[in-house]
Amino acid sequence: MFLAIYAATGTAQAQFNYNPGVGQFGDLLVCFRPAAGSYDLVVDAGPVTAFTSLTTGQKITINPTYYNGSQLSYVGTNNISWSAFACQRLPGAHPTNNIWVTRARTSLNTQSAPWPCKNAGSTGTAASIIDSIGGDAANISGIGGNGNTASPGSGSSYVIEPEGNAANSSFYSYLTLMTSAGNLGGNFWGDSGGISLEQSTPANFTTAGQSVRADFYQLLSTNAIANPTNNQVGTYLGYFELATNGVLTYTAGPSTVVVPTPRIVSIVRSGTTNTISFTTVSGGTYTLQGTNSLALPTAITNWPPIGSSIPGNGLTNSLVEVTTNSPRFYIISAQ
Repeated sequence: MFLAIYAATGTAQAQFNYNPGVGQFGDLLVCFRPAAGSYDLVVDAGPVTAFTSLTTGQKITINPTYYNGSQLSYVGTNNISWSAFACQRLPGAHPTNNIWVTRARTSLNTQSAPWPCKNAGSTGTAASIIDSIGGDAANISGIGGNGNTASPGSGSSYVIEPEGNAANSSFYSYLTLMTSAGNLGGNFWGDSGGISLEQSTPANFTTAGQSVRADFYQLLSTNAIANPTNNQVGTYLGYFELATNGVLTYTAGPSTVVVPTPRIVSIVRSGTTNTISFTTVSGGTYTLQGTNSLALPTAITNWPPIGSSIPGNGLTNSLVEVTTNSPRFYIISAQ
């Protein structure tokens, strides 16, 4: 009897399972890349129809359902860019190419302007790049240790990609395909406002205490008409929200207003007038509350209000109290 023994090199990894949008609704890809780093993370969050069929208020948790914090740690959460997209490519004499893409919000509580719809030729180019991101991720996940840079980890719903040409010059990382020339590189649809498919996080994101959001739009090529100046705009579906702890969710329908805890930046006294200045966000309502002594057996949230509440506008605002009492202690409540 002869026994054939083979020595395997490298680490076996699960194959990334991406269903492209050729002739069907493709899977939704959620992708992350650092401003400076070595790896990207590509996530397959399942059929895009699972996201488009939700009713208002329904939510899908993407992390940790489809990836976890250990996988995201290759990219990080501070100073990164991320986006979500899917496609449907229907061939024929008159092809139809539909795409679903995010658009970054510049303000947490303000919905972005929708992307315009384009004809089948333009959306076909974008759809092709979307499928390339998913297809190349699947190929990268199947590459073991072959003497080149291989993926340090992959599963059926995620791939950690070495940036650049990954482990084979034929397969490109998310960074390369997102930032290369084309409809998914540079300014999407030639947008001159600097707004991208990708949302970004600041360098202090994990300690800043405020999440970031990107809106999700459906762009049907059949909605584009002959006159490009009168194209219909995409249909708003919902929004993705990345929390500072790395949890990513998708919520269907319009977003609720998030009012972070306001911060008092200064208290100035002039005569008997105290002016209290504090941070605000658009959509918030702010009330000045005060007391004479911290020794009072009253919860801080039950301190009596002073004057009328005011709406926030994203700037530093002020409220005043005229009083001869001293000392005075203040809080700003928000809702």
